[in-house]
Amino acid sequence: MNKRLLAFYALIVASIIGLIIFVGNHPVSNFDLHMTQEIQEQRAWDITLPMKFISVFGDDIVAPLSIIIASLFFFLTYRPREAYFTLAVILPDLFNMLIKILIHRPRPTLENAKIFLSFNQPSFPSGHVVHYVVFFGFLFTVAIMDKNISLFLKYFIGIFSIFLILSVSISRIYLGAHWTTM
Repeated sequence: MNKRLLAFYALIVASIIGLIIFVGNHPVSNFDLHMTQEIQEQRAWDITLPMKFISVFGDDIVAPLSIIIASLFFFLTYRPREAYFTLAVILPDLFNMLIKILIHRPRPTLENAKIFLSFNQPSFPSGHVVHYVVFFGFLFTVAIMDKNISLFLKYFIGIFSIFLILSVSISRIYLGAHWTTM
């Protein structure tokens, strides 16, 4: 394996471990409170509906349904490898739930944030963020790498996937579901 790629993966793992340790020791930091207030104080226009739309692809029903639909699409278009990889997105989603149980970080409350959606599960890590990075990141990769996909679809899937990956964190903070540190 390429040494630079291995170093990159080691950096990612170290960052995740560092974030887990930080969140375990600081369930609600001043940084999280400040960032949440800054994001929620956006007053140019009401962005609640767009933020809810961005988050819908990670909901309990929509996320598994999107995995099944994408996997079926890949099977029906004779791409079994992509179909199996799409189904494998369930594994990081399940691993994420296990980490939530172990860390048990509280979500924002009405005392320190506006809450547009309420949840029963712990906050850390964000299931939406994990799901979006893995699922939409995979769709983006397939769209870019597959030579049989039209240029229009490559751009559409690519732009849509990157938009969701980059905006889901802000959406979750704005809706009062998560802290900046996930």
